[in-house]
Amino acid sequence: MLKPPPAADLRPSFVDLFEQAWPTEHWIDLPIVLAVSGGSDSVALLLALSELRDRFLKANQSAYDAASPQGKLIAGHFHHGLRGSDADRDAAFVQVICAERGIACEVGEIDPENRKKVPGEGWESTLREKRYDFLTELAERHGARYVVTGHTIDDQVETILHRVLRGTGLRGLSGMPRSRPLSPAVSLIRPMLTLSRQLAQEYLTALGVDWRTDPSNESCEFTRNRIRHDLLPLLEREFNPQASTAILRLGHLAGEAQEIIDEVIARALEECNWKKRGETIEVEARTLRIDSEFLARELLIALWRKAGWPLQAMGRNEWQCLVELIKEPGVATRTLPGGVVAKKEGGKLSLHRPA
Repeated sequence: MLKPPPAADLRPSFVDLFEQAWPTEHWIDLPIVLAVSGGSDSVALLLALSELRDRFLKANQSAYDAASPQGKLIAGHFHHGLRGSDADRDAAFVQVICAERGIACEVGEIDPENRKKVPGEGWESTLREKRYDFLTELAERHGARYVVTGHTIDDQVETILHRVLRGTGLRGLSGMPRSRPLSPAVSLIRPMLTLSRQLAQEYLTALGVDWRTDPSNESCEFTRNRIRHDLLPLLEREFNPQASTAILRLGHLAGEAQEIIDEVIARALEECNWKKRGETIEVEARTLRIDSEFLARELLIALWRKAGWPLQAMGRNEWQCLVELIKEPGVATRTLPGGVVAKKEGGKLSLHRPA
C-alpha cells in the first residue's frame, strides 16, 4: 500500500512574512542600503530583499526597464578590525555572497588608531555609532532613502530586558523603534522586528546558504550576551515559559503610553516660548509644567532633542536636577554632562552648550 505524501508545510514562508512586514511597494522605487555583518539575520535580510526585488521586477517588466534604479540594493559591511583574520573572513564572505547575486557591496573600516582601544561595553557603543555613520554616509552617497538592518524579535526582547536592568524610562522600555531618522535624508528601518532569528536561520538552511558566526557573541564579557545565554533561559525555565512574550507585551504597552505622552509634549512645546540662539536654548520657566515633575522632565528632554544635543550622559538624576533648578528663586546655575550650563534667572531658563 502506498503511503500518502507528507502534508505540506502551510506556514507562511520567511520571505512572505517579510513582505507583509515591509511591502515591496514601499521601497522598490529607490536604492536602499542593507547593513550586512555576515550573521544569519543580516544574510537572511539580504536574500529576502533580493528575492522580493526579483519577484516584483519580473511581475512588472513593462513598468521598469533594466537600466532603472528600481530595486537597487547596496550592502554595507563595517569592518571593526577587532577580531583579526576572523573579521577579514567576515568581510570576504559578505563580498562573495553579494557578488554571487549581483548586489553592490562596500566595506567600511574604523580608523586604525582607534582599533588599539580595549573593547568593552562603552567601546561596543562607540563601534555602533561608527557603523551607523558609515551606513548613513553610504546611503547619502547612493541617494538611498533607507538603511535597513536585520534586527529580529529576539534582539528586541534582549534590548528591553537590558534596558530594564540598566535603568530606563518608558521610552527605553518600548525597545527599538521600527524606524528612526539617521540624517535629514536617510531613515533607519528594522522590518524584521516581528520575525524570529530561528525563522531566519530556517530560511537560510532551506536555501543551503551558510552564515558567519561571531565568537564574541558567546563571550560573557558583554551584558547582552549574558542576557541571551543565561538570564532569558533562566526566566523561561524557572519563572515563565512565555517570558519573552511577556517582555514584548510590556514593551508594546510602554510604546503606546509613550506615544500619548509625546502628543502631550508636542502640544506643550508649541505653548513654550522657547528660542535657540547658536548653542543656547532659552525658555520661559513657567511654561515647563513644574506642577508635574514627570512632564517637566519630558519637556526638557524634548527641548534637548530639538537642540540636537546628545542624550547619552543625561540620566534621571540630571533631568531631575534641571527640574529642581526651575523651582529655584532668584539666580541659580547648574553644570550638566557635556559642559552644558543651565541658568535660572527670574522667569527664564537658559541652557548653553559649549561649541
